[in-house]
Amino acid sequence: MTEKALIYAIHRTHKWWRHLGDHLGYPAIVLTDRRSQGDRWVTDDFYRAYRRFYREGQESSALLGPADIEDIIARCRVLRWLPRRRATAMALAMAEAMEKALDEEAPTMVVSFTVDSYVSDILYRRANARGVPHFEMTASALPDMAMMVPRGKLAMVDEEPDPDIVETKVHEMVDPLYAPTCIPGPPTFTAARFLRTLTYFRVRAAYFKLYSWYRRDWLNLHYLDAQPFLGHKARYADVGIVKRIDGDWRDRLARFPKERRLFLGLQLFPEASIDYWIEDRGLIEFEDMLVEVAEAFSRAGFLILVKDHPLQFGFRQVELLDRLKALPNVVLVPYEVTSNEMLTLVGANFTTTGTPGLQSAMLGLKSIAIPNYYTTNDEDFILLRSRSEIEELPERVLATPEPADLAARQRRIVAKLVRGSFDSDFFTFQGFDPAHPPPGATAMGEALGKHLLLLKRSKADGSDGRSGGAA
Repeated sequence: MTEKALIYAIHRTHKWWRHLGDHLGYPAIVLTDRRSQGDRWVTDDFYRAYRRFYREGQESSALLGPADIEDIIARCRVLRWLPRRRATAMALAMAEAMEKALDEEAPTMVVSFTVDSYVSDILYRRANARGVPHFEMTASALPDMAMMVPRGKLAMVDEEPDPDIVETKVHEMVDPLYAPTCIPGPPTFTAARFLRTLTYFRVRAAYFKLYSWYRRDWLNLHYLDAQPFLGHKARYADVGIVKRIDGDWRDRLARFPKERRLFLGLQLFPEASIDYWIEDRGLIEFEDMLVEVAEAFSRAGFLILVKDHPLQFGFRQVELLDRLKALPNVVLVPYEVTSNEMLTLVGANFTTTGTPGLQSAMLGLKSIAIPNYYTTNDEDFILLRSRSEIEELPERVLATPEPADLAARQRRIVAKLVRGSFDSDFFTFQGFDPAHPPPGATAMGEALGKHLLLLKRSKADGSDGRSGGAA
């Protein structure tokens, strides 16, 4: 069968994806949800269907049942804050528009960045319904590589990796200077910077509101996502977050033995790896879930060291930190302190899907994580699969022995990542100029095309997108 890729491109990436598509080695169509961008777009089909579904007040369709609608709305960072009738009509209309695109293009695979909204979520579901694999690409935890993570589960090739490559990657990841590619250099974390950031994004939101009407695309996710009415958006009162930092955190640290210290590094929120990688919807109620974790460890006599994600500064609401700081034995660590340093000071780490979960396991710590692309087994990780298991986490941490063979653990984890990663200059989409494409983008298109074929032959994606080495 001749391969054909349908590539879904988010805002301002369609030209980069078009370049990659031209170098896959087989045909590719770039699809967007913005009028006049890409090879085709769903915009006009979406609005025609939306008006009909909204007028009729429909709550389901032949493409999406009531349970689908409930799950789609709960996971989308925009839909869950909209009036239910509007959110439902938008989901039903997008399903109809995506179904038409799939019917007419008849792809053998769908490719996109990680599913991070109802738009790509619905495309994933409709492709899956017809047995077409949807490959979700993101930067790998391994430097200078990319990976496919359908619904957070790593899609892997059948071949075992070269042991020499595994050893090289192990050394890279346990290097004290290792940091995920998404982490920026050291900025300043002051009230002035918080206010500047917030003001910039408020002005941006107002511009997008006006521009969406000019474009006749007022329900476009990109424009709605910027609006301050969404319940997770920071407000000016949240500048008080800079006063919540505990300056004496190192002194308080010394009062607890290392095995009774838990690092709780906050992830970006909302975030695709929480909303779409976690199966239990109770666990994607992120803030309530984190407070429950902190309560459980506080009652068990642990010191909980909370550190916010540096990219969340200017976007975090202060209520979460106030709820955490109200608990005994909870301290808020300065933004400037790195996760690498924190992991040297504790005996256990909690994250849902964030990279500190991977780093802590590689360093031999007790790593609590929700099953995702890097988790392997219950020996390497303390896996949290349901919100009902939170209360027992402290006991599980205390009962978990030190790794019998840390080097073997490291090789297991890295070997899995190598099987699911391919060499790429992933961030060439930033500032991409189609008139002068960087060589890395061309090479990535060629490598991506070959990797997708290997995955299809390996059947690593699975018919439900949840196989391929799931923990």
